[in-house]
Amino acid sequence: MHFTDPIACSSAVAKVKEFMKATIQNEVVESDSSDHSDKPEDNFSLWDDHYKLVHKSWKTAKSDDAISDELSIYLRSSVGRLNENPLEIWNDLKIQLPKLHTIAYKYLTMVGTSVSSERLFSKAAQIVNQQRNRLKGKRLNKLLFLQSLPKEHWV
Repeated sequence: MHFTDPIACSSAVAKVKEFMKATIQNEVVESDSSDHSDKPEDNFSLWDDHYKLVHKSWKTAKSDDAISDELSIYLRSSVGRLNENPLEIWNDLKIQLPKLHTIAYKYLTMVGTSVSSERLFSKAAQIVNQQRNRLKGKRLNKLLFLQSLPKEHWV
């Protein structure tokens, strides 16, 4: 990554680590719930809670190592092919960087445009003019909603 400000770089890396931890924690919660449903609860064991706690802490430590390893591999790698599709590049990196791949796909598939918000603001400017300057927010929201409906719904 190219950052001129080292503080901005470290905060970006910290944010990516947070995203990766959240992804791993979601996976751990899902796997824990599936582990509990598979085991029969007929036999009581004094050590069951101990084993569960040890297993959970082991998974957490393992996931922290995976985050550090995966992120350091990505940060040390060379700059990608800038003239190619980033989705294809991340599809190639899926096996090597699975956690970063899910985060990349989450943000790369977002539509990067502001056309809809600009359209909404221009419609709001048409509704709120000099003659209708006392409209309250609730009424304005309703009018904007009604204006956003297609003409077929008005028949």
